[in-house]
Order: sequence, then structure tokens, then C-alpha cells
Amino acid sequence: MKRWTRRLAPFALGLTLTMGTIPHPVLAQEDPNATGEGKSEGRPWDGYVATGALVFLAMFLVAKSARR
Repeated sequence: MKRWTRRLAPFALGLTLTMGTIPHPVLAQEDPNATGEGKSEGRPWDGYVATGALVFLAMFLVAKSARR
């Protein structure tokens, strides 16, 4: 069983990563004029730093477990 799961894992990973890039219809959208599009609020840099930290942590854990 372990042999076929190792062969299937890259294909399953590739399928899940590409499914997010396929455009799909959005069923519920707000009116862009009502939400005030174009206004920039908040601090997006914090989100980028937090995402980078989570990516680094995930890569660290994967690399640490691969050394065993």
C-alpha cells in the first residue's frame, strides 16, 4: 500500500494546487459602488509578514521532518 501512495501523492498535490487557480463563478458579490472600491484601509504589510512567517514555519517543519 505504501508504494502506490508514494506514486499517487505528487499527482494529488499537483491537482489540489491547480484547482485553486481555476476561475469559478462567484455567487454572492457586493455592489462595488456601495463598498467604496478604491479606498485603501488597514495595514496590508502585517498580513504579508504573518503569511511569510507561516510559510517559513511550514517549510521549517517539513525540512526538519525530512532529515529523520
